[in-house]
Amino acid sequence: MRNGVVDKQADQYPGQVRKISPWAAPLLLLLCIIPFGWTGLVAPLTWIALVAIESSSGWKRALSFVSVAVLMLVTGLNFLPGGEHIQITAPYSDADGNLVYANLNGGKAVIAIALLAFMLRLRQSFRFSDLPFLLLAISLPILVGLFIYPLSLKFSWAILIYALINLLVVCISEEGFFRWILQRGAGEVLGGWRWLSVPMVACIFVLLHGGRSTDIAAFLLLGFASLSYALLWYLRQNFWICVFAHWGVNLLHILLLPYPLPG
Repeated sequence: MRNGVVDKQADQYPGQVRKISPWAAPLLLLLCIIPFGWTGLVAPLTWIALVAIESSSGWKRALSFVSVAVLMLVTGLNFLPGGEHIQITAPYSDADGNLVYANLNGGKAVIAIALLAFMLRLRQSFRFSDLPFLLLAISLPILVGLFIYPLSLKFSWAILIYALINLLVVCISEEGFFRWILQRGAGEVLGGWRWLSVPMVACIFVLLHGGRSTDIAAFLLLGFASLSYALLWYLRQNFWICVFAHWGVNLLHILLLPYPLPG
């Protein structure tokens, strides 16, 4: 065991764990209280729970998975004070009905900071063999979207800022929740039936993102994208390629398709 993180976890996901003081990260993460108030407390708590997953087994490991999942969900949905949306710049809008907000979700920002601090402990390599899977996971949902919806080209500084926030906050926090916690945890419980975690987590992704959608086409496109992300994790089990796949789809959606989708 190295600083509370089991060596076999580093080999499994894959990579080596960086040598670092076990208390340095949570103490530094307490600084999140300054910009995010009470929500900022979630950052060190999330980091501690993530480390607990890797350093435990049996029911303690399962409890750690459940605890961090609930913590991330409550924080990401902005149920805590200080997790409100912060407008960074004026939104982009045009005559075609496109509307893009460059807002910072405080709750997801706190989760992303904690995840980034934790994931930097792992040297997950981006293998060249991952590239075809990444490109497929990005291109297939966009091709389906272009088949369903008309081309809607757009760009502005607000969209550029949105893209940066989407990568550093939204995609890291959401892939940490859906892939590193939900799908990985479900896969461990299911064992030989691990493939069931793909449709299970994909359905949860769709419900949390488009549960109120009344447009069948938008709902189907969201479902296709969520299956792509879930399959990518199932096949490669690499956190960072899942993050970049999610970001690639979101970025091309903003640039090429109507945003938001109808319904």
